[in-house]
Amino acid sequence: MKYALPLLFALSPVATLANEQACQPIDEAQVAALFDRWNADVQTGDPQRVVENYARDSMLLPTVSNTPRQTPEAKLDYFQHFLALKPKGEIVSRMVMIDCNSALDTGLYSFHFADGATVPARYTFTYKWFADAGQWLITSHHSSAMPEQTDVAQQVPQADH
Repeated sequence: MKYALPLLFALSPVATLANEQACQPIDEAQVAALFDRWNADVQTGDPQRVVENYARDSMLLPTVSNTPRQTPEAKLDYFQHFLALKPKGEIVSRMVMIDCNSALDTGLYSFHFADGATVPARYTFTYKWFADAGQWLITSHHSSAMPEQTDVAQQVPQADH
């Protein structure tokens, strides 16, 4: 009995830590909805709304820029220019992977622009649950135009599958 109180105090931080690390449930449809939220914000034309989808410490490797964007200010700068093209994203194919408080959405999408141009691209969004914010935010977003549009890519044999 004399050990019960010290044991209780010793285990209290463990119980608290376990509560803080509880997994936030999410399914594939909800991960897809995170892209839909981002895409809807892109279509508003408001770069600040788009940036609010990203965690403060996140990385954007954008489709039409060679500059990695790590800060909210750098992302805002990118989206001020990108949104001027009036893009609309459309998922072509995707694979979703889910873990405790993180999710990955990767695949192919196309951007359709106001001038009629379409850019097919590969993408990966990683999301993390931020309990303090009460929402899923993008921690990493990589997007790159499909390589068959480059001269070098045309020299590489393509798989039939």
